[in-house]
Amino acid sequence: MSDYTLLLPKDYAADLANVIDTAKERIDIIALVFYDDASTHEIIDALCRAGERGIHVSIGLDTYFTYKELTAQSSRWAYLREQLRRMRATRRKLESSGVKVRWLGLFGATFFSRRTHVKWSIIDSTVYAFGGVNLYQEGIDNTDYIIKTVNPKLAERLASEHDLVINTDKAGIGYPSHSFSIGKDVVYIDGGRIFDSIIYRRACALAKKSERIVYVSQYCPTGRLSRLLKKTNTTFYFNSWRNASDKLNALLIIFGSKIHRIETSYTQKKYLHAKFMLFYTKHGETIALSGSHNFVASGGTLGTREIAFETKNPALIKQLETFLNQQIIGE
Repeated sequence: MSDYTLLLPKDYAADLANVIDTAKERIDIIALVFYDDASTHEIIDALCRAGERGIHVSIGLDTYFTYKELTAQSSRWAYLREQLRRMRATRRKLESSGVKVRWLGLFGATFFSRRTHVKWSIIDSTVYAFGGVNLYQEGIDNTDYIIKTVNPKLAERLASEHDLVINTDKAGIGYPSHSFSIGKDVVYIDGGRIFDSIIYRRACALAKKSERIVYVSQYCPTGRLSRLLKKTNTTFYFNSWRNASDKLNALLIIFGSKIHRIETSYTQKKYLHAKFMLFYTKHGETIALSGSHNFVASGGTLGTREIAFETKNPALIKQLETFLNQQIIGE
């Protein structure tokens, strides 16, 4: 039996709501977008019940990306105003039950500095992380996943990271990217400093020692990583511009692909939001790198907060390969 379970977005939302109701001590959630709609209503209600039971509940939401993701759904200002109203109503509902909600990224050295692209939910010893799922309807509908594990050591360490994100954000600073080990696996954290992405550097290092690679992301790889991947037997899966929900997103996809001269093998119409790489090394090892990072150079350059997970766990790698075959390739 695997220590890790890959959950599709709808399964994640249902499981998260159930586990929140079992919380005894602490709940920490960071998400790019999180508000009350049909896909998340049970989660919101469970968080309110936890707050009313006296459980410590802390939620961090990224200011810029929350607004950007929502505005991408429609150009109508009336629609945007309605979504903002719903987000504020969600916050008031949570806070009235004792839940602490903080908008992250209000201050930074650049517009993108300390943007919080991390996604995690920590409920006592249960961790959901290392995937890309945003907690609202469009995020639940994307081709994506989250990884669940019950691990007290990991939960304790990520809870400390959660507090560090909240506290450094209050102070208006980032912190150095770093890594820590959980058994044979490694967790990488980009802390929001510009020109400092340990995740991007690790992806480059793994690419250099691989003979075959599977690349999965929203976007075409950029920078040094794109050059390394083109020198290797790499299969690329990222969105066609036709999958984009807005013109800016479509232009980013088009320019990335044209400038770096990389074609995607992704042919599904559903928006691809998952982010992982499978490295098949020259020594016969298979290594997975999975998380919130899109593997584009600008994230590290501009100082975006991210999380990633490196593992050789064969059961989890098999789940990622199954996800690849069923959800991305469509076999």
